[in-house]
Amino acid sequence: MVLSTNVAPQDSLYYLGGLAMESLNVNGNRMGFVDLFMELNKRTEVSIGLFALILDWLYLIEAAEVESDGTVILCI
Repeated sequence: MVLSTNVAPQDSLYYLGGLAMESLNVNGNRMGFVDLFMELNKRTEVSIGLFALILDWLYLIEAAEVESDGTVILCI
């Protein structure tokens, strides 16, 4: 759930997407898929499935794209 009243705020896609965007911003607006996953897991534990949902969320709001080589790019 993007925003939910049933889960802790730090477990929402909205919050986790913000952490991913912050990591991308600090690392020059682009990171490899696995590198971003590992960086995000240093801050909070996320599964690969949840990570995929985070990237989907960022793509839907046009905040990030994933290139064919797996590089994640911050678009804002």
